[in-house]
Amino acid sequence: MMKKFLMTMICCMVGALGLHAYSAKGMVTYKKLCKQCHGSGFKGAAMLTSDEWEEMFEYRAAKLKKVHEVDAEAKKVIDSGYFKRNFETLGKFLRNNGSDMGVVRSCDGMNCG
Repeated sequence: MMKKFLMTMICCMVGALGLHAYSAKGMVTYKKLCKQCHGSGFKGAAMLTSDEWEEMFEYRAAKLKKVHEVDAEAKKVIDSGYFKRNFETLGKFLRNNGSDMGVVRSCDGMNCG
């Protein structure tokens, strides 16, 4: 009985650490790609609700690409290899922290933007 409890606790801790790292990766991606125009992660994520972010990132971020195609600098960012490799992480960060979700989970007061 104690072994099962201990294993469950270890799995929960490892899972929690994985979620934190995932949020951190999304925040890093946001900072590299979006911060220049959209501000801190808190401000950028709050631009849309989680459902609206979901729509933006459907079909390999087709709607997000369309919104940014009118600005040459933004198009350059969207067409970059870094965006292509990390858009899913960025999308999950923005969906998980949309305006309807409350606080931005990977913001710790010292590292939000």
